[in-house]
Amino acid sequence: MRWLQIVAPPSFSAAPSARSWCRCGYDRTAQGRAGVLALIEAHTHHPEHCPQSHHAEGSKAA
Repeated sequence: MRWLQIVAPPSFSAAPSARSWCRCGYDRTAQGRAGVLALIEAHTHHPEHCPQSHHAEGSKAA
């Protein structure tokens, strides 16, 4: 399982933050718009390299 948490502050001028983590041990955080956008991109591509992705998401029961 993978999770992505994005904290968007109430003020547009304040910096957003994000955290992405997976049960495989992948755990990243980011601050600021550019950092959060990069983290979202990394979170999207994580399943391609995750050692547990073939067991968790998208698998069907027999």
